Amino acid sequence: MLTPTDELLPAWLKEPPTPTSGSLVPGSRFPEEAWVHAAFMLARGSSFLQVARSMGCSRTTLWRAYYGSIDFRTRIWWERKILEREARAQLGSLTDMVSQQIRHAVSSGDMATVRWLADRMDFFNQLGRSRPLPDTPEQDRETPVEPVSGALPAPAEHDPPVALIAHLPESEGPKGQFPWTATGIEDQPDFLTVDTRRTR
Repeated sequence: MLTPTDELLPAWLKEPPTPTSGSLVPGSRFPEEAWVHAAFMLARGSSFLQVARSMGCSRTTLWRAYYGSIDFRTRIWWERKILEREARAQLGSLTDMVSQQIRHAVSSGDMATVRWLADRMDFFNQLGRSRPLPDTPEQDRETPVEPVSGALPAPAEHDPPVALIAHLPESEGPKGQFPWTATGIEDQPDFLTVDTRRTR
């Protein structure tokens, strides 16, 4: 039987990787929280100039941290995996919203929209195509379950990561990693701590 180890879990379920040297950028005068959010901004697609302005550092400092710290690059990779997971979930919700609008157009008798959709989906050409007969008898096939609005697609039961997730015990996540707040007067929030801002 498989045991739920962190190495076998998918990246989107793991906790943030722990830096091997104790911090994302060793020897930096900037707090760890600033580098955590810098990794998130870079993973999200922000430019180095935008991240440098948010941190209050030079682009040279940011480039030096990016190329000099493998832990910082690993954190950026982990943040990208999390963002990809969230994007897939949001795409599923948008697909459900589009299908609801199509259903509404059909039920309301909007024939112009229905004809446009049928043409875009190549509906009429697909009607003439022959479908292969199912291998399973009719009585052995399970009744399809109506999908829930906004729900994530159900993964296969035999998927090893899913089996590991199902056996994981409850645990608390890290706390206090994002203690910054926006100043309210800047275009970009200031991610530095109060002590660091006073020394700037």
